[in-house]
Amino acid sequence: MRVIYAFLAVRMLRLARFDLARSERLYLDGGQAFERSRQRVRLAEALAARADLPSLAAMR
Repeated sequence: MRVIYAFLAVRMLRLARFDLARSERLYLDGGQAFERSRQRVRLAEALAARADLPSLAAMR
């Protein structure tokens, strides 16, 4: 019985480590996507300013 519990514990630890690594990757990817979006907004604001359009904040 102890062998079965040990096997299950090892499997659960592996799954937990995999899940933690996956969560960290998603967190990093989410942060990078957010930064890309912020950069796109800055570029759009700069283009709007060059075209004498109102800013995106004023259009909301």
